[in-house]
Parts: sequence; structure tokens; C-alpha cells
Amino acid sequence: MEKKDKNLMVRISKETHTALKEKAAAEGTTMSEVVRYCVDLFLKGKIRPPQ
Repeated sequence: MEKKDKNLMVRISKETHTALKEKAAAEGTTMSEVVRYCVDLFLKGKIRPPQ
């Protein structure tokens, strides 16, 4: 069976986008990988969004 990925649109400032892109590249990863990692931590109950 073919894996079906879904896209997630997130609105962030230009400054945040640029900073994330640069930091991810400097650490040898992608923005998508950082977001996927954060989502996984949230789903496991290891991080919470600010209240």
C-alpha cells in the first residue's frame, strides 16, 4: 500500500521562518524534520503548547 503523507500549513513570521531555515540547515536537518519531531513530542505528552 502506498504511504499517503499530509501537508500542514503553519503561519509564522518571516523572521521566524528565516531563523528556522538557517538553524536547521546549520544542524544538517530540514524545517520539516524539526516540525515532525516537535509534533511527535507533543503527541507523546513530552511538551505542551504555551497556555
